Amino acid sequence: MPQFSYTALDAGGSEIAGKLQADDMSAAALILRQRGLRVMELKQGGGPSGFLGQDNFSDWLASQRSVSNSALIFFFRQMSFMLRTGLPVAHALELAKAQLSGSRLNLTLRLMLKDIEAGQSLSSAMRKHKAVFPDMAVNLVVAGESSGDLHAIMERLAVHFDKKAALRAQMINAMIYPAVVVLAAIGVGTFMVVKIIPKFAQFLLGQGKALPPSTQMLIDISAVVRANGLFIVGGLIAFITLVLLLYQTRMGRLWIDHLLLRIPVIGSLLVTGSMAQMSWALSILLRSGVTVYDAMKITASLIGNRVYADKLQAASVKILEGREVSRSLSHPKIPPLVVQMIAVGESTGNLDPVLQELGVYYEKLLEIAIKRLSALIEPAMILVIGSMVGFVYYAFFQALFSLVSGGR
Repeated sequence: MPQFSYTALDAGGSEIAGKLQADDMSAAALILRQRGLRVMELKQGGGPSGFLGQDNFSDWLASQRSVSNSALIFFFRQMSFMLRTGLPVAHALELAKAQLSGSRLNLTLRLMLKDIEAGQSLSSAMRKHKAVFPDMAVNLVVAGESSGDLHAIMERLAVHFDKKAALRAQMINAMIYPAVVVLAAIGVGTFMVVKIIPKFAQFLLGQGKALPPSTQMLIDISAVVRANGLFIVGGLIAFITLVLLLYQTRMGRLWIDHLLLRIPVIGSLLVTGSMAQMSWALSILLRSGVTVYDAMKITASLIGNRVYADKLQAASVKILEGREVSRSLSHPKIPPLVVQMIAVGESTGNLDPVLQELGVYYEKLLEIAIKRLSALIEPAMILVIGSMVGFVYYAFFQALFSLVSGGR
């Protein structure tokens, strides 16, 4: 008779672990339930086996991969459809698993299916895979299990991840063009300093005459850059590394995120994106029956900017003390429109529809801001590159005119 190891909660809520023998996993789960225990984890054998805790190397390799946003959206939409047709959760997971092959999500669904067959709830099975399912998904599923509206919750999760992916794509697209142009500017500047200006300087200095100030300055800048090129590159790498290390600390990340919000144009874009994400997340959570306190805490974990994440965490504490949502969220970096609209939603008892409208408004505002940013950056970058090349031509022709006039 095979042996099973388990982790369970007793009647008092204390976690206990142990081993027992049974014919199969279902029989083992039944024995534990008869003892009045709530099964948290049940597996065959006395502990991890196979390859590094997984059954085989293929499963271990799959466990090291990440789950794409599109895969999660597809999974939640599948589950929503199948649960809406009346399929049991276990059967729906089995069918969803069949649509995925060789991925982290496939492995996760197989492990979840075992837990559900052992008597655990869907939310409990999901909670064991925090790297795949964020707290928001788990808490919404808990709410769905309590209300019996699980298929609607799955659809809302699909919508949420879809919106999150769209906002992320918009933010990334807004930064691609400026990054490419900046790299092009750096490339042009480096080429002129390393290749063009040294030959230009060699020719002019060979004439043995005094050079105009602009030409001399260009040659001096080129000489300094070429002489200290390795130090400049090393300094830039050290600075970037320092910023990245600082960003890993709580205070460092808060300081950098606060600084980013102060940058003209970019800061406005980040505020708009954060407000759109915050409004959508809060709307979905409140509509699904999650308490305002929990909704604030969950949304805080979703917001990338630490300034807003910390404010939401602080707001959840104030709400627990009995403060209004609008007053709890009041902050210099949160637009007054958001606070005012939330106050209206609270007074009318329609907070989640108001938050949804705010999400739509800021999403459209983000699209406009991105187009405006692209329109501003293109001429600005052309002006920068044009100024660099124009200064080289100016210095070159000044030197030529000086040589020609000096030769007469």
